[in-house]
Amino acid sequence: MASIPSSSCTAHTLPITCKPQKTATFLPNFSTPFLGTKSKVCLVRPCRIGPSNGSRVKCWFKFGKNGVDAEGAGIYGSQSRDDFDRDDVEQYFNYMGMLAVEGTYDKMEALLSQDIHPVDILLMLAASEGDKPKIEELLRAGASYNVKDADGRTALDRANEEIREFIVGFSVQKA
Repeated sequence: MASIPSSSCTAHTLPITCKPQKTATFLPNFSTPFLGTKSKVCLVRPCRIGPSNGSRVKCWFKFGKNGVDAEGAGIYGSQSRDDFDRDDVEQYFNYMGMLAVEGTYDKMEALLSQDIHPVDILLMLAASEGDKPKIEELLRAGASYNVKDADGRTALDRANEEIREFIVGFSVQKA
């Protein structure tokens, strides 16, 4: 019997019965215990692996107050300048919706066709979008805000006043 609570304070009980089918030709025939096992009545039941069979699992790093932070664990901010490539520029261009605004990849391709490292292009794009977390990540990776595009504009020229102060302040703090 199973109880199903209702909005009133009384509980209603409904009988639930389950009759196993003796001919289960529709069930797959598993050949590995990781996918399941057949019981005597030909029903598939999952194999018990993991904590239910007494095994123990230990995490190889911790997050939080006494553990390693995301940067120390190599998840965020641990990239170097050379870890960024053309694909990262295209992904960021798409992610930030610049393709939808521009309508074509021309602006991105123009930047990539110059002799500018992808991390510096990403910094220019992030500065023009005001994306502080991305700017911080790129500056930590070694992006230069003094690199000029074909029009002679730097990441600082593309940024608004608040972002310019953020870039310069972060660079001074880093040094």
